This record gives sequence, structure tokens and C-alpha cells, in this order.
Amino acid sequence: MTTGHPGKVVVAFPSNGHDISTRWLASFVQMETYDRHWGYVTWERMGAPESPNPDDIRLFDSYACVESTNNLAKARNRLVHEFLTDERYQGADWLLFLDTDMVFDPDLLQRIVGRAHEHDLTILGALCVVVTETGAVPTLFVDNAETITHVLLDYEDNTVAQLAATGTGCLLVHRRVFTEMQDATGGSKNCWFGYDVVTSETGREFECGEDVSFCLRARKAGHLTHVDTTLHVGHHKGPKTWMPEDARTNPVSPDTVFESQ
Repeated sequence: MTTGHPGKVVVAFPSNGHDISTRWLASFVQMETYDRHWGYVTWERMGAPESPNPDDIRLFDSYACVESTNNLAKARNRLVHEFLTDERYQGADWLLFLDTDMVFDPDLLQRIVGRAHEHDLTILGALCVVVTETGAVPTLFVDNAETITHVLLDYEDNTVAQLAATGTGCLLVHRRVFTEMQDATGGSKNCWFGYDVVTSETGREFECGEDVSFCLRARKAGHLTHVDTTLHVGHHKGPKTWMPEDARTNPVSPDTVFESQ
């Protein structure tokens, strides 16, 4: 491994086997190809040493997939458990959730891992959107006394933003986050994702989605969630790929609360 290497990555996604977007598949193949070429070019720039070789330099390590039902929390917990326990993944430091309807640039892996390494972050998401009946909404969630979390529509461009939570469509998490969360719960295999019922400061109860629940649980374990707003990832729904740029012009009110209730 090269000095200062940010760590190998396992890409993880739940799928029922029939819900993989063709645009996601094209993005995934192009990303893996880009990473292979990047490792070779970096190796050549180093003077083509015997060690590390181009494969050692690469970021992409492997991928993990589990069959998914409507219980995404269960599927994501299984992915994390496999990542931590399967010998195939023991050399990897990062798990990248990359859902099968996301669309992304070939250099996504280099950029998101590089940004996390540069800022010493353990949880970093790309800027994604949820597609609602009225348009695209960014998966940027800040604390809210009334509703636990509130969608942040007026976000800053070209920054790494600290948030209460984000989605798991494209979310990079360091192995240490998972192990520390599990240690804190006595070894539970369900400690990462769930549909937590949380009471707001004003006394209202909300059932959070599995993504928000994970971020809130991780924060209790000492790991903050960040999103890099320079990393734009699309959401393929039907005939259209919805991009973060669409959220800038979508008619959703700034007072909209994005929640599971």
C-alpha cells in the first residue's frame, strides 16, 4: 500500500435482482474502468516500482450485494455485517453505499474518497436528490426542533457541509464507524440501520427512514455526517435522471419538511 493511501473501498447495494438501472450499470462499469486506469497511470508516474503495483494503488476493492425486500434497513445491516466479517473484504477501509438507481461520473470514487481523506471525515455523502410528486429535493437534512430533521433547500455550493443526516444513495462510511457503533451496542447486528421512532423537542413522534436513523445513531457514537456539494449524483426514475440542479428550480416550498411519519 502506498504511503498516504486513503484506503480500499467496497461498493455495496441492495437489489432484488431486477431493479438495476441501465444508467447505474453504465456508471458503475465506467467508474471501475476509470479506477483501473487511474491506478496504472499513478503507478507509471511513480516510476513503475515493483511495489506497490497498479492494483495496490487502486481504490476499488470489491462489491457486495444482498437481496432486498421492502425492509431496506435489514438489507443494509446485512451488507454492513458482510463487510465487517467476510474475509473477502478485510483489506478494505471504506464501504460505499451506491444504490442501483444512482447515476454518477467515472471519477466519483477518487473524488469522494479523496475528499473524505483530505478533511479527515468518516461519513461523507454526495449531493443526491429524492424525487417527489412536486420535483427533486436534495438529501440534505438539518436538525429541527419540531420535526427532528428538516430538508435544507438553500445549501451552499462547492463546500463540505456538516448535516444532521443525508441519504444512503451515495454514502461513504469508514469501517471504524461500523465497528464503534457495534461495540457500543454489545455486538448487535442491527445497530446500524433501523426505522427509529424519535420524539422531537416539541413532543411530536416521527418514524425516521433507515438513512436518517443511521446518521442519528452514528452521531451518538461520535461520527458526524457530511455532504460534499461538489459531488453531484443523479437519481434515475422512469425516463429521467433527476440531478441536484433540478432541485434549484423545483417548486417545493422552502418550508417543506421531508420526513417519514
